[in-house]
Amino acid sequence: MLYFLISLLGLGIIIFLHELGHFIMARRHNVAVEELGFGYPPRLFSFKKNGIVYSINAIPFGGFTKIVEYGDENSFAAQSLGKRASVLIAGVFANLVIALLIFTILFSIGMPVFALPLSFQDKAVSRVVIQEVAEDSPAFRAGLEVGDVILGIKYLGDYYSVSKIQDVQEKTAELEGRKIQLVIERQGNEVEIEVGLRQAAEAEEGYLGVVLTEEGSLRYPILEAPKQALFLFWALTEETIVGLGKVFVNLFTHANLEGLTGPVGIMAIATKGFQWGWDYGLYILGIISFGFGLFNLLPIPAVDGGRILFLAIEKIRQRPIAQKTEVLINNIFFSLLIILLFIVTIKDINFFILRG
Repeated sequence: MLYFLISLLGLGIIIFLHELGHFIMARRHNVAVEELGFGYPPRLFSFKKNGIVYSINAIPFGGFTKIVEYGDENSFAAQSLGKRASVLIAGVFANLVIALLIFTILFSIGMPVFALPLSFQDKAVSRVVIQEVAEDSPAFRAGLEVGDVILGIKYLGDYYSVSKIQDVQEKTAELEGRKIQLVIERQGNEVEIEVGLRQAAEAEEGYLGVVLTEEGSLRYPILEAPKQALFLFWALTEETIVGLGKVFVNLFTHANLEGLTGPVGIMAIATKGFQWGWDYGLYILGIISFGFGLFNLLPIPAVDGGRILFLAIEKIRQRPIAQKTEVLINNIFFSLLIILLFIVTIKDINFFILRG
């Protein structure tokens, strides 16, 4: 429960700071704001200052900035294209700054190599460690334990050295359905354990049925850490673009939701990260903040990127899109996003909760 609450608070702060970015930029441009809230209603506490309501709400997952969209000269719609764009982009900027700060801190004290892009993992010396063993899995039946370090894989007299999680994934996929010997280190002793791998058709939770992590870290001098954080940004951006492309192809051609994760799945992943260690949890929060920022840049109506797209269209047309048209399009896409979110949440509940 403690790790869940830490994750909930961390994710809530990430979303709130996104909204705070909108708020700060709106106030800088004298755009009218009705309320800045932490969490979502019902309201627990509030006060009013300079015409703005500041509130603390009962659901501590995120926050909101209620900007006056239309009306007098201080409304959002009455501002120049540049000012409106800067208010919209400020939330994304806040998320990217948070992620950059988290990555810089971790690189300066020791970034866990777990889940880092391969270009970074290759710079670190690490060991593949079993973090979890699923019940009634091949690993469970073979007697593998949390904390076992996988050194290598033996099959028919051949030995395959293991230094990365990818080594285990590729070799177990190649040897699906066969009996192998895992060479592991347990409490300082090297032992061999025979494991019967799952067939591909049964390997939804992996051929072994374990969660693996790479124990090791990358550490840089304090002045070098921000530079490495920026390099990580670039690598993550490339991976995210490729990943989003695959997700959209699967979604629109096969109605396949693989690769999509909703709030339940994100909470489960973040909670698991903090269970493994604060550095893992912090890294995952950085990834979430980075991903949340990029998602809001997508040219999809109802998110910041979609509204920026409307501004670009306005610039090209030399006149704004009709208010009713913009509201209608945003409402339609918002409804579609809510439906998709509901479906993904059902999927996440089945995967992360009902299946343990």
